[in-house]
Amino acid sequence: MLTTACNENEDNLIFEKTADERVAEATAELKQRLVAPPNGWIVRYQPIPESGVYNVLLNFSEDGNVRIRTDFGANDNEFYDQTITYRIDNSLGLELIFENYSFFSFLFEQNAATLEAEYEFNYVNETPEGALVFSSKSDLSSLTILAFEQAQENAESLLGRALNANLETLSASLGVISPVYRLNYANRDLSLYLSFNSFLRTVSFTYATPLSGEGGQAIDFSTGYTVQGNSILLGESLAGNFQGNEVNIPSITFSQLADAADIEACAQTLDIQQYQGNIGESNETVTLLPTLFDPAGAAFRSNAGTYLANPGDIYDNGESVGRRVTQDIEGM
Repeated sequence: MLTTACNENEDNLIFEKTADERVAEATAELKQRLVAPPNGWIVRYQPIPESGVYNVLLNFSEDGNVRIRTDFGANDNEFYDQTITYRIDNSLGLELIFENYSFFSFLFEQNAATLEAEYEFNYVNETPEGALVFSSKSDLSSLTILAFEQAQENAESLLGRALNANLETLSASLGVISPVYRLNYANRDLSLYLSFNSFLRTVSFTYATPLSGEGGQAIDFSTGYTVQGNSILLGESLAGNFQGNEVNIPSITFSQLADAADIEACAQTLDIQQYQGNIGESNETVTLLPTLFDPAGAAFRSNAGTYLANPGDIYDNGESVGRRVTQDIEGM
Protein backbone atom coordinates (compact mmCIF):
# COMPACT_ATOMS: atom_id res chain seq x y z
CA MET A 1 0.00 0.00 0.00
CA LEU A 2 2.84 2.34 0.84
CA THR A 3 4.55 1.48 -2.46
CA THR A 4 1.35 2.14 -4.40
CA ALA A 5 0.83 5.44 -2.70
CA CYS A 6 4.43 6.42 -3.39
CA ASN A 7 4.10 5.56 -7.12
CA GLU A 8 0.87 7.48 -7.43
CA ASN A 9 2.47 10.53 -5.85
CA GLU A 10 5.49 10.20 -8.15
CA ASP A 11 3.24 9.85 -11.21
CA ASN A 12 1.34 12.94 -10.20
CA LEU A 13 4.60 14.84 -9.99
CA ILE A 14 5.74 13.72 -13.47
CA PHE A 15 2.45 13.93 -15.42
CA GLU A 16 -0.30 16.42 -14.80
CA LYS A 17 -2.66 14.45 -17.10
CA THR A 18 -3.59 10.81 -17.41
CA ALA A 19 -2.21 8.61 -20.19
CA ASP A 20 -5.52 8.70 -22.08
CA GLU A 21 -5.62 12.49 -21.86
CA ARG A 22 -2.07 12.78 -23.16
CA VAL A 23 -2.83 10.45 -26.09
CA ALA A 24 -5.99 12.38 -26.98
CA GLU A 25 -4.08 15.65 -26.84
CA ALA A 26 -1.24 14.36 -29.05
CA THR A 27 -3.74 12.95 -31.55
CA ALA A 28 -5.63 16.22 -31.76
CA GLU A 29 -2.40 18.18 -32.14
CA LEU A 30 -1.22 16.03 -35.07
CA LYS A 31 -4.62 16.35 -36.73
CA GLN A 32 -4.48 20.13 -36.43
CA ARG A 33 -1.04 20.13 -38.03
CA LEU A 34 -2.30 18.00 -40.93
CA VAL A 35 -5.34 20.22 -41.48
CA ALA A 36 -3.59 23.57 -41.08
CA PRO A 37 -1.82 24.26 -44.45
CA PRO A 38 -4.21 26.12 -46.80
CA ASN A 39 -2.86 24.28 -49.87
CA GLY A 40 -2.28 20.92 -48.20
CA TRP A 41 0.89 18.87 -48.50
CA ILE A 42 3.11 17.50 -51.24
CA VAL A 43 4.74 14.10 -50.71
CA ARG A 44 7.49 12.74 -52.96
CA TYR A 45 6.75 9.06 -52.51
CA GLN A 46 9.29 6.34 -53.31
CA PRO A 47 8.07 2.96 -51.99
CA ILE A 48 11.30 1.08 -52.84
CA PRO A 49 14.80 2.29 -53.75
CA GLU A 50 14.53 0.67 -57.21
CA SER A 51 11.44 2.65 -58.21
CA GLY A 52 11.05 6.23 -59.28
CA VAL A 53 9.24 8.93 -57.30
CA TYR A 54 5.54 9.80 -57.40
CA ASN A 55 4.38 13.31 -56.56
CA VAL A 56 1.30 13.09 -54.33
CA LEU A 57 -0.85 16.00 -53.09
CA LEU A 58 -2.74 15.56 -49.80
CA ASN A 59 -5.44 17.84 -48.36
CA PHE A 60 -6.71 16.84 -44.91
CA SER A 61 -9.99 18.12 -43.46
CA GLU A 62 -11.37 18.27 -39.92
CA ASP A 63 -14.19 15.84 -40.77
CA GLY A 64 -11.77 12.95 -41.29
CA ASN A 65 -11.51 13.11 -45.08
CA VAL A 66 -8.35 13.45 -47.14
CA ARG A 67 -8.20 14.41 -50.82
CA ILE A 68 -5.43 12.59 -52.70
CA ARG A 69 -4.25 13.82 -56.11
CA THR A 70 -1.62 12.10 -58.28
CA ASP A 71 -0.62 11.66 -61.92
CA PHE A 72 -0.68 7.85 -61.59
CA GLY A 73 -2.82 6.72 -64.51
CA ALA A 74 -3.77 3.15 -63.50
CA ASN A 75 -7.41 1.94 -63.43
CA ASP A 76 -8.56 4.52 -66.01
CA ASN A 77 -7.10 7.39 -63.97
CA GLU A 78 -9.00 6.38 -60.82
CA PHE A 79 -6.21 7.77 -58.65
CA TYR A 80 -5.93 11.18 -60.30
CA ASP A 81 -8.30 12.73 -57.76
CA GLN A 82 -10.10 10.88 -54.97
CA THR A 83 -11.34 11.60 -51.46
CA ILE A 84 -11.16 8.93 -48.75
CA THR A 85 -11.24 8.82 -44.95
CA TYR A 86 -8.25 8.82 -42.62
CA ARG A 87 -7.71 8.42 -38.91
CA ILE A 88 -4.95 8.98 -36.37
CA ASP A 89 -4.33 6.10 -33.98
CA ASN A 90 -1.92 5.50 -31.15
CA SER A 91 -0.08 2.22 -30.66
CA LEU A 92 3.58 2.55 -29.77
CA GLY A 93 3.25 6.07 -31.13
CA LEU A 94 1.01 8.16 -33.36
CA GLU A 95 -0.08 6.51 -36.61
CA LEU A 96 -1.66 7.98 -39.75
CA ILE A 97 -3.91 5.46 -41.51
CA PHE A 98 -5.61 5.85 -44.91
CA GLU A 99 -8.78 3.84 -44.34
CA ASN A 100 -10.22 3.36 -47.85
CA TYR A 101 -8.85 2.00 -51.11
CA SER A 102 -6.55 4.57 -52.68
CA PHE A 103 -3.37 5.13 -54.67
CA PHE A 104 -1.40 3.85 -51.67
CA SER A 105 -3.54 0.70 -51.39
CA PHE A 106 -3.16 -0.04 -55.11
CA LEU A 107 0.63 0.10 -54.91
CA PHE A 108 0.58 -1.98 -51.72
CA GLU A 109 -1.17 -4.93 -53.41
CA GLN A 110 1.00 -5.01 -56.55
CA ASN A 111 3.42 -7.87 -57.27
CA ALA A 112 1.67 -10.08 -54.73
CA ALA A 113 2.08 -7.35 -52.10
CA THR A 114 5.87 -7.40 -52.46
CA LEU A 115 6.31 -3.82 -53.68
CA GLU A 116 6.69 -2.66 -50.05
CA ALA A 117 4.23 0.16 -50.51
CA GLU A 118 2.08 1.11 -47.53
CA TYR A 119 -1.03 2.93 -46.37
CA GLU A 120 -0.22 3.09 -42.65
CA PHE A 121 2.51 5.41 -41.40
CA ASN A 122 4.17 6.12 -38.07
CA TYR A 123 4.58 9.77 -37.14
CA VAL A 124 8.24 10.60 -36.47
CA ASN A 125 8.62 14.34 -35.91
CA GLU A 126 8.33 17.83 -37.37
CA THR A 127 11.37 19.42 -39.00
CA PRO A 128 12.48 23.02 -38.29
CA GLU A 129 11.15 23.88 -41.78
CA GLY A 130 7.66 22.71 -40.86
CA ALA A 131 7.63 19.38 -42.73
CA LEU A 132 5.97 16.40 -41.04
CA VAL A 133 8.07 13.22 -41.15
CA PHE A 134 6.46 9.77 -41.26
CA SER A 135 7.88 6.27 -41.64
CA SER A 136 6.22 3.20 -43.10
CA LYS A 137 4.61 0.85 -40.61
CA SER A 138 4.51 -2.30 -42.77
CA ASP A 139 8.00 -2.41 -44.32
CA LEU A 140 9.98 -5.47 -43.31
CA SER A 141 13.29 -4.47 -44.91
CA SER A 142 14.02 -0.97 -46.21
CA LEU A 143 12.05 1.58 -44.19
CA THR A 144 10.28 4.22 -46.30
CA ILE A 145 10.61 7.75 -44.91
CA LEU A 146 8.12 10.36 -46.11
CA ALA A 147 8.29 14.10 -45.65
CA PHE A 148 4.99 15.98 -45.87
CA GLU A 149 6.00 19.42 -47.15
CA GLN A 150 3.57 22.30 -47.27
CA ALA A 151 2.32 22.70 -50.84
CA GLN A 152 2.26 25.92 -52.79
CA GLU A 153 -0.91 27.30 -54.36
CA ASN A 154 0.08 26.02 -57.83
CA ALA A 155 1.19 22.58 -56.61
CA GLU A 156 -1.15 20.74 -58.99
CA SER A 157 1.03 21.95 -61.88
CA LEU A 158 3.70 19.51 -60.63
CA LEU A 159 1.50 16.57 -61.62
CA GLY A 160 2.39 15.26 -65.08
CA ARG A 161 -1.02 14.23 -66.34
CA ALA A 162 -0.64 15.93 -69.73
CA LEU A 163 2.78 14.33 -70.21
CA ASN A 164 1.32 10.90 -69.39
CA ALA A 165 -1.47 11.41 -71.93
CA ASN A 166 1.01 12.40 -74.64
CA LEU A 167 3.19 9.34 -74.00
CA GLU A 168 0.07 7.19 -74.29
CA THR A 169 -0.69 8.88 -77.62
CA LEU A 170 2.78 8.00 -78.86
CA SER A 171 2.45 4.33 -77.90
CA ALA A 172 -1.12 4.03 -79.22
CA SER A 173 0.02 5.02 -82.72
CA LEU A 174 1.89 1.69 -82.96
CA GLY A 175 -0.73 -0.28 -81.06
CA VAL A 176 1.78 -1.67 -78.58
CA ILE A 177 1.53 -1.76 -74.79
CA SER A 178 5.19 -1.22 -73.89
CA PRO A 179 6.78 0.56 -76.84
CA VAL A 180 10.41 1.27 -77.51
CA TYR A 181 11.13 4.94 -78.15
CA ARG A 182 13.97 6.64 -79.94
CA LEU A 183 15.29 9.98 -78.76
CA ASN A 184 16.67 11.87 -81.76
CA TYR A 185 19.02 14.82 -81.30
CA ALA A 186 18.28 17.79 -83.54
CA ASN A 187 21.90 18.96 -83.84
CA ARG A 188 23.81 15.69 -83.47
CA ASP A 189 24.11 12.53 -85.51
CA LEU A 190 22.74 10.51 -82.62
CA SER A 191 19.65 8.53 -81.66
CA LEU A 192 19.15 6.84 -78.28
CA TYR A 193 16.70 3.97 -77.71
CA LEU A 194 14.79 3.77 -74.44
CA SER A 195 11.68 2.40 -72.77
CA PHE A 196 9.61 3.50 -69.80
CA ASN A 197 8.01 1.51 -67.01
CA SER A 198 5.29 4.01 -66.13
CA PHE A 199 4.08 1.88 -63.22
CA LEU A 200 7.43 1.75 -61.38
CA ARG A 201 8.55 5.09 -62.86
CA THR A 202 11.79 3.70 -64.30
CA VAL A 203 13.47 4.31 -67.65
CA SER A 204 15.97 2.07 -69.45
CA PHE A 205 18.35 3.21 -72.21
CA THR A 206 19.39 0.23 -74.36
CA TYR A 207 21.01 1.34 -77.61
CA ALA A 208 22.62 4.22 -79.51
CA THR A 209 22.82 4.61 -83.28
CA PRO A 210 23.85 7.37 -85.68
CA LEU A 211 20.90 8.98 -87.42
CA SER A 212 22.79 8.99 -90.68
CA GLY A 213 23.57 5.29 -91.12
CA GLU A 214 24.02 1.72 -89.88
CA GLY A 215 25.74 0.43 -86.78
CA GLY A 216 25.05 0.87 -83.12
CA GLN A 217 26.26 0.66 -79.56
CA ALA A 218 24.61 -1.21 -76.70
CA ILE A 219 23.70 0.75 -73.56
CA ASP A 220 22.89 -0.87 -70.24
CA PHE A 221 21.48 1.92 -68.08
CA SER A 222 18.33 2.09 -65.94
CA THR A 223 17.20 4.57 -63.33
CA GLY A 224 14.08 5.77 -61.59
CA TYR A 225 12.49 9.02 -62.64
CA THR A 226 10.05 11.63 -61.39
CA VAL A 227 7.34 13.20 -63.53
CA GLN A 228 7.15 16.89 -62.68
CA GLY A 229 4.79 18.87 -64.87
CA ASN A 230 6.03 18.42 -68.44
CA SER A 231 9.45 17.17 -67.33
CA ILE A 232 10.98 13.79 -66.62
CA LEU A 233 13.69 14.06 -63.95
CA LEU A 234 16.10 11.13 -63.92
CA GLY A 235 17.12 9.79 -60.53
CA GLU A 236 20.62 9.34 -61.96
CA SER A 237 21.86 11.18 -65.05
CA LEU A 238 22.69 9.20 -68.18
CA ALA A 239 26.31 10.15 -68.85
CA GLY A 240 28.85 8.68 -71.25
CA ASN A 241 30.23 8.65 -74.77
CA PHE A 242 27.89 7.09 -77.31
CA GLN A 243 28.74 6.88 -81.00
CA GLY A 244 31.43 9.51 -80.48
CA ASN A 245 29.09 11.89 -78.63
CA GLU A 246 29.50 13.01 -75.04
CA VAL A 247 26.04 12.70 -73.49
CA ASN A 248 24.67 13.95 -70.17
CA ILE A 249 20.91 13.69 -69.60
CA PRO A 250 19.68 14.71 -66.11
CA SER A 251 16.18 15.59 -67.29
CA ILE A 252 14.01 16.15 -70.37
CA THR A 253 11.35 18.85 -70.59
CA PHE A 254 8.76 18.17 -73.28
CA SER A 255 6.85 20.89 -75.07
CA GLN A 256 5.03 20.00 -78.29
CA LEU A 257 3.29 16.93 -79.70
CA ALA A 258 3.22 16.85 -83.51
CA ASP A 259 2.90 14.51 -86.49
CA ALA A 260 5.95 12.48 -87.48
CA ALA A 261 6.88 10.70 -90.70
CA ASP A 262 4.72 7.61 -91.30
CA ILE A 263 6.11 4.12 -90.71
CA GLU A 264 5.54 1.41 -93.34
CA ALA A 265 5.31 -2.00 -91.66
CA CYS A 266 3.34 -5.23 -92.08
CA ALA A 267 1.66 -3.91 -95.24
CA GLN A 268 0.32 -1.00 -93.22
CA THR A 269 0.95 2.70 -93.02
CA LEU A 270 1.25 3.69 -89.38
CA ASP A 271 0.58 7.33 -88.53
CA ILE A 272 2.82 8.20 -85.61
CA GLN A 273 3.46 11.28 -83.52
CA GLN A 274 6.58 12.80 -82.01
CA TYR A 275 7.16 14.71 -78.79
CA GLN A 276 9.66 17.57 -78.93
CA GLY A 277 11.66 18.53 -75.87
CA ASN A 278 14.89 19.90 -74.45
CA ILE A 279 17.56 18.28 -72.29
CA GLY A 280 18.45 19.68 -68.86
CA GLU A 281 20.65 22.74 -68.57
CA SER A 282 22.23 22.18 -71.99
CA ASN A 283 18.80 22.87 -73.53
CA GLU A 284 19.62 20.66 -76.53
CA THR A 285 16.56 19.99 -78.69
CA VAL A 286 15.47 16.36 -78.96
CA THR A 287 12.48 14.50 -80.33
CA LEU A 288 10.91 11.39 -78.81
CA LEU A 289 9.02 9.05 -81.11
CA PRO A 290 7.91 5.40 -81.03
CA THR A 291 9.74 2.83 -83.11
CA LEU A 292 9.29 -0.79 -84.17
CA PHE A 293 13.02 -1.39 -83.79
CA ASP A 294 13.85 -3.18 -80.54
CA PRO A 295 17.57 -3.62 -79.80
CA ALA A 296 16.74 -6.79 -77.84
CA GLY A 297 16.06 -8.44 -81.20
CA ALA A 298 19.77 -8.47 -81.97
CA ALA A 299 20.41 -10.82 -79.06
CA PHE A 300 17.54 -13.07 -80.12
CA ARG A 301 18.82 -13.24 -83.70
CA SER A 302 22.24 -14.52 -82.58
CA ASN A 303 20.82 -17.24 -80.34
CA ALA A 304 20.69 -20.86 -81.47
CA GLY A 305 18.20 -23.48 -80.31
CA THR A 306 14.55 -24.40 -80.40
CA TYR A 307 11.84 -21.91 -79.51
CA LEU A 308 8.28 -22.64 -78.49
CA ALA A 309 5.45 -20.35 -79.59
CA ASN A 310 1.70 -20.35 -79.99
CA PRO A 311 0.90 -20.92 -83.71
CA GLY A 312 -1.57 -18.05 -83.49
CA ASP A 313 1.38 -15.72 -82.82
CA ILE A 314 2.95 -16.48 -86.21
CA TYR A 315 2.31 -13.64 -88.65
CA ASP A 316 2.94 -13.10 -92.33
CA ASN A 317 2.88 -9.47 -93.35
CA GLY A 318 0.59 -8.49 -90.50
CA GLU A 319 -1.86 -11.40 -90.83
CA SER A 320 -1.96 -14.39 -88.48
CA VAL A 321 -1.18 -17.63 -90.30
CA GLY A 322 -1.47 -19.93 -87.29
CA ARG A 323 -4.45 -21.85 -88.67
CA ARG A 324 -2.81 -22.36 -92.06
CA VAL A 325 0.48 -23.51 -90.56
CA THR A 326 -1.33 -25.91 -88.23
CA GLN A 327 -3.12 -27.44 -91.24
CA ASP A 328 0.00 -27.64 -93.41
CA ILE A 329 2.42 -29.09 -90.83
CA GLU A 330 1.46 -32.40 -89.28
CA GLY A 331 1.87 -32.44 -85.52
CA MET A 332 1.94 -28.63 -85.23
